[in-house]
Amino acid sequence: MLNLIKKDCLTISRDKAEVLALLAMPLILIVILSFALGGLMSGEEGIDEIPVAVIMKNDFENDIENFEKALRQEEIPEEAIQQIIMSSKESDPAAIFMDMIAGPDLEGVIALRTDLSKEQAEEAIKKDEVSAIITIPERFSYDTLMAIYSEADSEAAIELLVQDNEQVRASIVKSILTSFTEQYNLELSILQATGGLPVESEITDTFGEITYLAAQRTVSAPQYYTIGMAVMFALYVASTVSSNAFKEKSSHVFARLMLTGERPLRYLLSKGISATVLSILQLMILFVASNLAFQTFNDMSLEFLVGMVIITLIFSLTIGSLTALLTAVALQFNSDAVSGVFSGIIVSGFAFIGGSMIPVEQISPLLREIGNWTPNGAMMTAYLQLIQGFQLNDVLPMIYRVAAMMIIFIIAALAIFPKRRLS
Repeated sequence: MLNLIKKDCLTISRDKAEVLALLAMPLILIVILSFALGGLMSGEEGIDEIPVAVIMKNDFENDIENFEKALRQEEIPEEAIQQIIMSSKESDPAAIFMDMIAGPDLEGVIALRTDLSKEQAEEAIKKDEVSAIITIPERFSYDTLMAIYSEADSEAAIELLVQDNEQVRASIVKSILTSFTEQYNLELSILQATGGLPVESEITDTFGEITYLAAQRTVSAPQYYTIGMAVMFALYVASTVSSNAFKEKSSHVFARLMLTGERPLRYLLSKGISATVLSILQLMILFVASNLAFQTFNDMSLEFLVGMVIITLIFSLTIGSLTALLTAVALQFNSDAVSGVFSGIIVSGFAFIGGSMIPVEQISPLLREIGNWTPNGAMMTAYLQLIQGFQLNDVLPMIYRVAAMMIIFIIAALAIFPKRRLS
């Protein structure tokens, strides 16, 4: 069997096209993608500040006077009225909103314009000088306070006008406004339930425990694309080795091996082991080359290196089992079409949903979850979690998942592989 494994490794290493596809191509892509998208992933580049005009029509002083008159008409005791008015002055909803949108949390995100009239703002949005107009209407504070301290329904509403052609910026502004209204409505509901009075709590029991999580390391573009390209191109090892197996059958090499007394299942096993060895070598070369070029894995602990070795070994064994399955299909049905479809279509699909090309969680969390059920996607998640500082125990679910896939591939290969002499 060792001779068979040696033969496979030498055959592929002497094929310049295969070496180019398995090593040179991923290295080139790692360099290109790291430089092209490095700033975006590290947060050094992004969208510019979003110019937002705020039109303040609300007159709080006038609203508070009208609110006080409304309270007196309801024959509320004078002492209670004074307490309510004092509390209301400290919780003006319009002022809270302005503090939020002009606060440090949105610094660098929102470029606030408060110097424009409604007509000027509408003209500015037509000229793309502002991306959104937020209008605080008249009686906004009054309507909000009446909703808090009386049974009246709230008629307070913040108006938002956005550009249709600026979908990303519009979504950000909508998200900020939605977050504020949801939080304020929650607080409003609490105040309505308590009649506008603060809630005092004397609960002293501790329920559960507080866990402080260490800040995780961010993943750089070279780290992300080194892992992404490595797990993607490792899949090509499976199609390459299985395709060579079909060529050996077509050229009667397989038949001559059987005449020497070699057993078919040992031949199948040799293909799986060859792919495993080639995958390990491929991943090691890519990781070392990336580290030399970008210092991708510098400052990593011994535990990290052990985790990388374990993940690489499991992933390579899975590639070996997948190779055995593709080989079994090719020899059973006397066709190399499966290997061609796998390398031409399936690998591309796995690479996309597995996140090798782009972080798919930015598109859809569901897509990320689906990708984690592919061998490359699950292992990519495990690799990246280690880079972020997670412990090996944290990535075991992904390792177990891929190990289960490996067992399924082996069982399927043994079931499909022809047990009798092949013609």
